[in-house]
Amino acid sequence: MAVANHDYFRKYQSRTVALFVGTQALGAIIAAAVSWLAWETSGGSAIIGGISGGAALLTINIATGFILFNLASKPHKLLTQAIAHVSKDPVVTAPPQLGPSEESSGLTSLVQTIYSLAVGGQQQPSSTPASSLAATITADLPCGVIAFDQNGNVTYANGLAPVRDRPDGSKETTLMFDQHDSLYAWFQASSANKVRDTHTWQRIADAIPGTENRRIFDVVAYYQKESPAGVACILVAFDRTTNYSTDQEDMDFIALAAHELRGPITVIRGYLDVIKNDLSGGFNADQQQLFDRLLVSSERLAGYVNNILNVSRYDRKQFQVHLHEEDLMSMLKDLAPDLGLRARTQRRKLIFRIPQGLPAIAADRSSLGEVITNLIDNAIKYSHINGEVLVTAAPKDGDLIEITVQDQGIGMPESVVGGLFGKFYRSHRSRQTVGGTGLGLYICKAIVEAHGGSIWVRSKEGEGSTFGFTVPTYASVAARLQAGGQNQDITQRP
Repeated sequence: MAVANHDYFRKYQSRTVALFVGTQALGAIIAAAVSWLAWETSGGSAIIGGISGGAALLTINIATGFILFNLASKPHKLLTQAIAHVSKDPVVTAPPQLGPSEESSGLTSLVQTIYSLAVGGQQQPSSTPASSLAATITADLPCGVIAFDQNGNVTYANGLAPVRDRPDGSKETTLMFDQHDSLYAWFQASSANKVRDTHTWQRIADAIPGTENRRIFDVVAYYQKESPAGVACILVAFDRTTNYSTDQEDMDFIALAAHELRGPITVIRGYLDVIKNDLSGGFNADQQQLFDRLLVSSERLAGYVNNILNVSRYDRKQFQVHLHEEDLMSMLKDLAPDLGLRARTQRRKLIFRIPQGLPAIAADRSSLGEVITNLIDNAIKYSHINGEVLVTAAPKDGDLIEITVQDQGIGMPESVVGGLFGKFYRSHRSRQTVGGTGLGLYICKAIVEAHGGSIWVRSKEGEGSTFGFTVPTYASVAARLQAGGQNQDITQRP
């Protein structure tokens, strides 16, 4: 039976006094028994009996005192942890752990009261039921509103909310979040570690491209722990279909144009390869430099086309990676000639420092090669003349391999770094000085996350940038993916 908050201290005081009296009485009985036994074995010596009894009593008092202190101070410790957690103490990052004993004693109710007061305090009585008032307010809002309980179930949705009915009559959201940044993952993390939290998502669709009446939303979600109303999360979805549809139409047109360009670019690259093979050694220095620039430009143009087409596939949920066991050193050796030529034509130094014996990685060779090429190409473009671009790799956390690309170029301010992996994102300065589509890092992030890794960047203006990403080792994922049937193309190389 739960204990009311106002009864907690009285019951806590009664239990503590009972424990104290009981342990003292038990200690006295044990001390008397030890004193009598010492008196008997010493031939009736009162001094030995008294000393033995006193020593036993002192030992028992110390031991029971320590035990009583831990028991008596535990509620204070848990309440202090709860208060520190809701006050966002940087040292206390997790809520107190409560068990059945805390539930029966009433301590759990006190802790829940602390969280309830932290997220909203006591609700004032109203003549209108809260649920009816909320429904009235949100019904006419020009956005979708969805409420979730602590288990993630939809408890309310207004007319514009992107939801659908389940067979059992409950509702679920139709929003298609990225698996690496989903509403569910954020909700679970907030439930475990936060008192309140807010998160935003952009360009979240409720159906795949081509579906009739498809809508695209910007989404804001707010989480609060132990809400008195039982609502753990409120999600607000702003319909931005009109704003984003123009971008999508532009992307469709660009993708169509890029697809049509693939054929001519392939022909140009083929002719350049023929000329290179037939006239190798026949160029003077100026002709060789011009020819190298033609090769680099054709490869870079082909890279732009691939980026555009992959972004189009990714946005349509048609982009796939097929993981195989791959040797990173072998992949880099295949990429090095083209990347080295790009660096030389722009008077940069490309350096690979890859240790021997790295574990095999689980990778889609073509897609991951595109990531490496994009990152190195960016480092070359944004480096100074005669600057170095350093490529390294190392194991990380046992099951991952981390690849980094570091330059000593112009760097970026913090205001730019936050949006780097967005679609079409390019800073004002880069648009003026360096060519590009603004899609390279966007598709890099998609490819890396499709591999089960993550991508990051560190940069300081005037000192250069370091981009890094992780991919799993083959040994860490092969058995799990094969057993789960998630990727039938997991293949071990001979």
